[in-house]
Amino acid sequence: MQHSKTISGIDIGTSKVTTIIGQYQEVEDKFNIIAVSSIPAVGFRKGQIINIDQASNTITQSIESAERMAGFQINSASISLSAPYIESINSHGVVAISNPNGEIDQNDIERVVEAAKAIAIPPGKEIIHIIPIKYTVDGQEGVVDPIGMNGTRLEVETHIILASTPSLKNLRKCLEDIGIHINNLTFSGLASARASLTETEKELGVALVDIGGSITTITVFNEGAPIFSSVIPIGANNVTNDLAIGLRFSLDDAEKIKLKLNKFVENKNFDDEVELSKLDIDTFDKNRKISIQTATNGIIKPRLEEIFNLIFDQLESANLHHIIPAGIVLTGGGAQTVNAKEICEKIIPLPFRIAYPPKMGGIVDDILNPAYTSTIGLLMMARENKDSMSTSSNRKVKINFGGIFGRIKKLIEPILP
Repeated sequence: MQHSKTISGIDIGTSKVTTIIGQYQEVEDKFNIIAVSSIPAVGFRKGQIINIDQASNTITQSIESAERMAGFQINSASISLSAPYIESINSHGVVAISNPNGEIDQNDIERVVEAAKAIAIPPGKEIIHIIPIKYTVDGQEGVVDPIGMNGTRLEVETHIILASTPSLKNLRKCLEDIGIHINNLTFSGLASARASLTETEKELGVALVDIGGSITTITVFNEGAPIFSSVIPIGANNVTNDLAIGLRFSLDDAEKIKLKLNKFVENKNFDDEVELSKLDIDTFDKNRKISIQTATNGIIKPRLEEIFNLIFDQLESANLHHIIPAGIVLTGGGAQTVNAKEICEKIIPLPFRIAYPPKMGGIVDDILNPAYTSTIGLLMMARENKDSMSTSSNRKVKINFGGIFGRIKKLIEPILP
């Protein structure tokens, strides 16, 4: 009897929390998405928990909605992080090869990577990823996999990604309270890269830019490995806010306008004055119109120019702009903003493309857009990590009674004598 492997991921974004569940048939090498649920990120600000009860409720809603779609409960998941507290450093490690015959084995790899972790970590930070970039064996540089080679000295260059310890503790507590075991934590930039970059781009050198709701992540690859990870605390929500203020609309209506503008601009013969009904906006003033030029050039363009200038400044200050010949790959919900391509190409003189997540089987119609690149990438990374899989039969759901009773207590305390 064939058992499918169930893979679950929870993408903690800055504007939404998405739970995604997939099933992988090993014999057929077939992968299907069977459930996806996104809930607005209430209780979070820029990806960080600011109200643990509201955050728990948001995650619970997202999980339960996905569980209803999948037809079963989940008790563990891979988690992606997208927050301004992420930072990275590159570190060097060196060890003597332990085998008397000089042959390098897995133990040597583990020891040299451990040696690279011996760095001064800033207060309040902890390592969530340590990724080998390349090895050196007795002075021979650029070794990708040294296992089986002979030598006396092994060195490694690593890329280390750090996150805020207090923020991670809050997230872990939140998930523990609702009975979800964390299989692994993933920086959202790496998840987005898994779903959007080609091996050729990563080998040549490329900068992946993921414009989320409240932040923009930058992940630079060179020679196949990540060498720089950074976060800018500005995102697509800033564009929406500018539209809401500039055009005097609610945030919800401003978001509708932002997403609808592309189809008008793509039509070169569009009328500048557009009726609100064509933008799916209900209003008491049936005759009110907006100017497409005012919205795109007067409001959206200056904000996008600011974002792409900040991106280019980071690449220049890290001296990376000259080692990314594959250019800029743009993804995330902000990639769908009108004229993003034209503005980026004007500010950053490098090749450019917008990345969409890869097609998969199952329920995918609503998520085949850049806003879900990191979500699908998280699932792809989890599929490749055997510890993230579980059989879908005979599942045991962990229930944390302390967390449940704690919330019940809070609810009934006001009515107790």
